[in-house]
Amino acid sequence: MATTRLRKTFHYPDSSDDEDTVEAGLDAQDQETLLSTLQTRDTSSTRIYTLLLLIFPASITLLTLPGLFSISTFLPSLLALASLAASAYTLYFLPLPPRSAGIIVDGQIASAGKGKGRAIGGYGLNTSTSSARQGERKDVPWLSDEVQELLAQYIVPANGVVCGLLVLLELIQGREWREGMMIGGGYLPGLVLTVVLWARRELRVVDMSELQQLRS
Repeated sequence: MATTRLRKTFHYPDSSDDEDTVEAGLDAQDQETLLSTLQTRDTSSTRIYTLLLLIFPASITLLTLPGLFSISTFLPSLLALASLAASAYTLYFLPLPPRSAGIIVDGQIASAGKGKGRAIGGYGLNTSTSSARQGERKDVPWLSDEVQELLAQYIVPANGVVCGLLVLLELIQGREWREGMMIGGGYLPGLVLTVVLWARRELRVVDMSELQQLRS
């Protein structure tokens, strides 16, 4: 009796096969492990980049200190040191609120208020600027809560005023632009503040609470 052999055409697995496998394999424990890993990595990388960026104002501060020993450069150097210290304080002790996080489900970002009880179908992160949580201010041991609260509210605008005064002094002196961007120049503290404010925005951690609400 003749026999019939069934043959199945071989095909390479594509990305959709991988996604289906991931979706099928992510139980509650897997999701918890995934979220914990994402949060740990995000927090660790944010801290590392923050510390590395602190080298920028710290090194300029050390190079500006000698200006305090000259009468002609005492006031500009004092203002510059105050601005640099304020920029470093803002970067390290006043992080912005976490970035809103979302999950890609069926090709779309699912919000935390929708899709509850659905399995995680991807690992996309929505880095929009809105967030439901406030940034956690880091405590300074030698400052009271009242002082820290005042600093949190006014240190950035006050720093901007100081940078504006330094720019004004630089314009009055009539030096060239490149001289103002060097150590002791009136434009350098403003540049440091601009970099710090930009990096502070980019170094926000991701709010994982929204992802946790989407767990199946």
